[in-house]
Amino acid sequence: MKNNTPHSAIADRPLREQSISGYGALLFASIRRFVSRLSPTGRAAFLLFVILLTAFAALAPIFPRRVTPASAPPDVFSAERALAHLPVIAREEHPDGSPAQVLVRDYLVQQLTDLGLEVQVQQNWGIENVVARLSGTAPSGAVLLQAHYDSYGGPGAADNGTGVAALLEIMRAFAAGTAPRNDIIALFDDGEELPDAFTGTKAFVHEHPWMADVKVAIGMDTAVRGFVTTDDTGPNNGWLVQVLARAYTGGVWSSLGGGGGYDTLPFRQAGVRVLELEDNYPFHEQHTPADVPEIVNPGSVQQLGEQALSVARELSGLDLSQTSGEQETYLYVPLLGLAHYPQAWALPLAVAAAVLLVIAFGLALWRRFASWRGLGVALLAALVTAGLSAAGTNAVWKAAPGWFDWDIHSWPDWPEVIPPNGWQIFILTNLVVLILSAVVFRLARRWSARANFSLVGLFILLLLAVATGAGAPNFAIIFTWPVLLGALFWIAAAVLHRKSKEFAEDFGVLLAAIPCMLYIFTLLVVVFMSDGTMSVAITAGVWAILLGIFLPVIDGLLLRPAVQPE
Repeated sequence: MKNNTPHSAIADRPLREQSISGYGALLFASIRRFVSRLSPTGRAAFLLFVILLTAFAALAPIFPRRVTPASAPPDVFSAERALAHLPVIAREEHPDGSPAQVLVRDYLVQQLTDLGLEVQVQQNWGIENVVARLSGTAPSGAVLLQAHYDSYGGPGAADNGTGVAALLEIMRAFAAGTAPRNDIIALFDDGEELPDAFTGTKAFVHEHPWMADVKVAIGMDTAVRGFVTTDDTGPNNGWLVQVLARAYTGGVWSSLGGGGGYDTLPFRQAGVRVLELEDNYPFHEQHTPADVPEIVNPGSVQQLGEQALSVARELSGLDLSQTSGEQETYLYVPLLGLAHYPQAWALPLAVAAAVLLVIAFGLALWRRFASWRGLGVALLAALVTAGLSAAGTNAVWKAAPGWFDWDIHSWPDWPEVIPPNGWQIFILTNLVVLILSAVVFRLARRWSARANFSLVGLFILLLLAVATGAGAPNFAIIFTWPVLLGALFWIAAAVLHRKSKEFAEDFGVLLAAIPCMLYIFTLLVVVFMSDGTMSVAITAGVWAILLGIFLPVIDGLLLRPAVQPE
């Protein structure tokens, strides 16, 4: 076969590759020279700047603030447009069958009718679902988006007025854009908050004729103050995960959630592919009169609507005849997208991380970055600090309701709640853990080099990676990759030792800390934003372990240069 590629292009390709690798080597050498010229305190300050920058990048996605204005093009999602519906939807409590619920139902019907959609009110099982359909050009099935429109205990602005408002805006964007290939169905289900949960969804699944066309169902429930997660992708999710990877618009998607206890559950039980998008923030106003529009963060609504529209748009152009695939695990990678691979790889990758960490330990001992005595001291320091941190944090939170006069009996979900002053207590207790860890680190450094602490911290995370790889493989990805990358970085540090031991140690402690900062540190905040006060003792203990990895980065700020034990 004739090669039509110009000779010059072939000849230039190795030159380009050499040029890229040359620039990389030049950049690396420049950084090494810059760091080597700094004093120990200056190096530590520079490394502190890098680690703080990493922390900012890690936390930014879980506190969404960006909002698309109402002046944006009509085919994009705008939280500002969506939230214009909220004062009507959340004017007052509107439980199933109430006069207030009738007003919300009529508002939904009018808004959807004005978009030119086919609209129905389904009356079955004592509930009234509002359903709307946008016909596709050559459908292989229908993509359904749903949000329950009833409220319980209060106006329900966040739960789930935000989901309803976002779904109205999504249907407006679909109606304003290019006609999709597949049908798009909007289900505003009633009776989600009834004692018989998900009544409206069950009624649609079992009674409505449009159910026969539904191939994928996307649930949208609550956007209040946090980030939106993919709570459920169902079994055999490989096909859907690949769709998510193409549709990813940012955020902190991962396979850590799941379980099926969501409004999409009846669809899942009927064999329909499901995706649940939800802000799990445990706000204490939920199901109370305080669930009003003023508590809603527009950035969270933007994230919910934008992500749901992006996924639905991707699905709207696909062949929906086959929606299953090998179960996959996935995790967001900042600036790159959504990484995913078969869930069956979870345990083998954890084992690979273990092998690499063993090699890293061996090289660190050989290069005298570490010593057996130093590793023992670092392990003892980590365990003592973690135990004290967990016990002390647990004691503080148990006493907090009395100190702050919290009426915990009025919060149905206590202790899975972030109470008033909750963030201040969370930050202060973790600052105390930081101070305690710094004191213990400084004392232990008399008998242990900084590499020991970093390697011991990675070892403890490895235990979690192997345990989850064996017992909860969808969760293992969050622990496995920081350990695997950290081990590789320490192996590279051992190679760099020939040129400069100080730079090699800086290289090892910093790069081993960065993946832990991006994922494990963020996970601790994510757990608080999902479980409230329920898991604060556990996260405090893990935070103490992480500090054993982070504090060696700023060793020069904590110790006098003369302290250099093995």
